[in-house]
Amino acid sequence: MLRTFDGGSSAGGSRSRKRFACMAAGQSSATELFRSCPVVTAVGQTLGRVRSVLVDVRSRQLRYVVVAPNQGKAPIVIPWQALYFDSTRVRLVYYTYS
Repeated sequence: MLRTFDGGSSAGGSRSRKRFACMAAGQSSATELFRSCPVVTAVGQTLGRVRSVLVDVRSRQLRYVVVAPNQGKAPIVIPWQALYFDSTRVRLVYYTYS
Protein backbone atom coordinates (compact mmCIF):
# COMPACT_ATOMS: atom_id res chain seq x y z
CA MET A 1 0.00 0.00 0.00
CA LEU A 2 1.24 3.48 -0.86
CA ARG A 3 1.21 5.81 2.16
CA THR A 4 1.10 9.59 1.81
CA PHE A 5 1.72 12.25 4.41
CA ASP A 6 2.23 15.97 4.87
CA GLY A 7 5.63 17.50 4.29
CA GLY A 8 6.03 20.19 6.92
CA SER A 9 4.21 23.49 7.21
CA SER A 10 1.50 24.31 4.74
CA ALA A 11 1.86 27.76 3.19
CA GLY A 12 -1.42 27.34 1.34
CA GLY A 13 -3.65 27.45 4.42
CA SER A 14 -5.73 24.62 5.83
CA ARG A 15 -5.86 22.50 2.69
CA SER A 16 -5.02 18.91 3.51
CA ARG A 17 -2.92 17.92 0.51
CA LYS A 18 -0.34 15.22 0.93
CA ARG A 19 3.22 16.08 -0.09
CA PHE A 20 5.17 12.80 0.05
CA ALA A 21 4.44 9.19 -0.82
CA CYS A 22 6.32 6.40 0.93
CA MET A 23 7.17 3.49 -1.33
CA ALA A 24 8.78 0.31 -0.07
CA ALA A 25 11.96 -0.46 -1.97
CA GLY A 26 10.96 -2.83 -4.75
CA GLN A 27 7.35 -1.60 -4.90
CA SER A 28 7.86 -0.16 -8.38
CA SER A 29 10.30 -0.75 -11.21
CA ALA A 30 12.03 2.53 -10.38
CA THR A 31 12.69 1.52 -6.77
CA GLU A 32 13.50 -2.13 -7.52
CA LEU A 33 17.17 -1.14 -7.92
CA PHE A 34 17.26 0.05 -4.30
CA ARG A 35 15.74 -3.05 -2.69
CA SER A 36 17.97 -3.75 0.35
CA CYS A 37 20.76 -1.75 -1.26
CA PRO A 38 23.56 -1.07 1.27
CA VAL A 39 24.15 2.53 2.33
CA VAL A 40 27.64 3.53 3.45
CA THR A 41 29.42 6.75 4.39
CA ALA A 42 32.14 8.24 2.19
CA VAL A 43 34.77 6.48 4.34
CA GLY A 44 33.05 3.10 3.96
CA GLN A 45 31.23 2.79 7.29
CA THR A 46 27.99 0.84 6.84
CA LEU A 47 24.84 2.75 7.84
CA GLY A 48 22.32 0.04 6.90
CA ARG A 49 20.13 -0.96 3.96
CA VAL A 50 17.40 0.87 2.05
CA ARG A 51 13.97 0.23 3.57
CA SER A 52 11.86 2.66 1.51
CA VAL A 53 11.97 5.85 -0.53
CA LEU A 54 9.93 9.05 -0.25
CA VAL A 55 8.65 10.52 -3.48
CA ASP A 56 7.37 14.10 -3.83
CA VAL A 57 3.75 13.69 -4.93
CA ARG A 58 3.65 17.02 -6.77
CA SER A 59 6.84 16.72 -8.82
CA ARG A 60 7.02 12.89 -8.78
CA GLN A 61 10.72 13.05 -7.94
CA LEU A 62 12.64 10.98 -5.43
CA ARG A 63 13.38 13.15 -2.37
CA TYR A 64 14.49 10.93 0.54
CA VAL A 65 15.75 7.42 1.22
CA VAL A 66 14.78 5.67 4.47
CA VAL A 67 17.58 3.46 5.77
CA ALA A 68 17.09 0.59 8.22
CA PRO A 69 20.23 0.52 10.40
CA ASN A 70 21.97 -2.78 11.08
CA GLN A 71 21.87 -2.37 14.88
CA GLY A 72 18.06 -2.07 15.09
CA LYS A 73 18.10 1.65 15.86
CA ALA A 74 15.55 4.15 14.57
CA PRO A 75 15.34 4.50 10.77
CA ILE A 76 17.57 7.14 9.17
CA VAL A 77 16.09 9.50 6.55
CA ILE A 78 18.68 10.82 4.09
CA PRO A 79 18.03 13.43 1.39
CA TRP A 80 18.45 11.95 -2.08
CA GLN A 81 20.74 14.82 -3.10
CA ALA A 82 23.27 13.73 -0.44
CA LEU A 83 23.60 10.24 -1.94
CA TYR A 84 25.68 8.89 -4.79
CA PHE A 85 25.00 5.52 -6.41
CA ASP A 86 28.25 3.55 -6.70
CA SER A 87 27.40 1.26 -9.63
CA THR A 88 30.63 -0.74 -9.41
CA ARG A 89 29.84 -1.88 -5.86
CA VAL A 90 26.04 -1.56 -6.12
CA ARG A 91 25.59 0.65 -3.07
CA LEU A 92 24.56 4.16 -2.09
CA VAL A 93 27.26 6.40 -0.66
CA TYR A 94 26.23 9.13 1.79
CA TYR A 95 28.35 12.24 1.54
CA THR A 96 28.31 14.45 4.63
CA TYR A 97 29.45 17.99 4.21
CA SER A 98 31.60 19.06 7.14
